[in-house]
Amino acid sequence: MSLRRLLGDRLYLLQLWRDRFELRDLHSGEVISEPPVVVLGDQAGKVVFVAAGHEALSMALEEGMRRVSVTDHPRVLIGDFALAEKYLQWLLRKAAGNRLFPAAPRLVMQQRDCLEGGLTEVELRVLRELALGAGAREVLVLEGEEQPSLQQVEQAFADQRKGTGKRASSLVSGVVTLVVLAAFAVAVLLRNGGN
Repeated sequence: MSLRRLLGDRLYLLQLWRDRFELRDLHSGEVISEPPVVVLGDQAGKVVFVAAGHEALSMALEEGMRRVSVTDHPRVLIGDFALAEKYLQWLLRKAAGNRLFPAAPRLVMQQRDCLEGGLTEVELRVLRELALGAGAREVLVLEGEEQPSLQQVEQAFADQRKGTGKRASSLVSGVVTLVVLAAFAVAVLLRNGGN
């Protein structure tokens, strides 16, 4: 077992569909699958987060409460960034379980719905910023349909740390191959005038 694992390294793959978010621990294989639904309430004039996931779906709403989907938008998967961030914080806390001081996780984000024409730079940034805002210490955004292996994810993180995969890694459809984005990094440098 590596030193990183002994110190509580958590490495998750979060796959996002319109009707569910699946958080997979890439070391243990454990999966948490929850609907991206929250219940919001009113407390002294402030909106408060009451419940999420299956609990939010089954809960009887009291006066001043409302049930909201994080993915309730006709064109994009994430319609409300702040709400999605709170939901993801809840999901990561759920995955941490009883740990008193859980280490900030490394998080791989992979959108699985609303992929027509590929993800835009804005959508890729939303996924990255969402993970960072929810408490991830390191984020990798993957495109594609295939589920990456632990070895592919570790290599992509290593490439990202070296600067050869600065933005996102891609999974080539049909073959689960991580593409090193050295060409992308060079193009960004050239576009920014070498700075």
